[in-house]
Amino acid sequence: MNHEESLAEIFEYYGKQLNPSQQDNIVAMLREIQDLLGCVPEGVQAQAANAVGTKESVIRLLVQRFPSLRSASYQHRIIVCSGQRCGSKNAAQVLSFLRKELEIDPEGYSKDKTIFLSTQNCLKQCGKGPNLLLDGVLHSAMTPEKAKQLLCNLKK
Repeated sequence: MNHEESLAEIFEYYGKQLNPSQQDNIVAMLREIQDLLGCVPEGVQAQAANAVGTKESVIRLLVQRFPSLRSASYQHRIIVCSGQRCGSKNAAQVLSFLRKELEIDPEGYSKDKTIFLSTQNCLKQCGKGPNLLLDGVLHSAMTPEKAKQLLCNLKK
């Protein structure tokens, strides 16, 4: 069975559920799509919305809001703490540097789509801030210079 046939089967199954546009149903469908394709691409998001009878904006929002879902098949994820304590320690400078250096688009992807950048209100390491997670690994006392070094290490 090819990807198109598998997608059609997924859409048919979730479209026939008792409440197809219920959030739990949609998220389960999106996770299956991601398991199949590695992500939930924009074109497939439109098809998914049609299958369960909801707006494409709802699908897009769910993909953005659920950390386990992604719309592109990126290689690395960076999460910068945007909490008050990290913010008072110049986390905004680190975030601004990363956005500029990686040429982050409005969806949070780097120009080459290999890195996804987002923020989180608190990473629970306030005393060590500003903090960021790179592929789930905490990096503390961040500065733009340290962030640049992390990016250089990714390219090696």
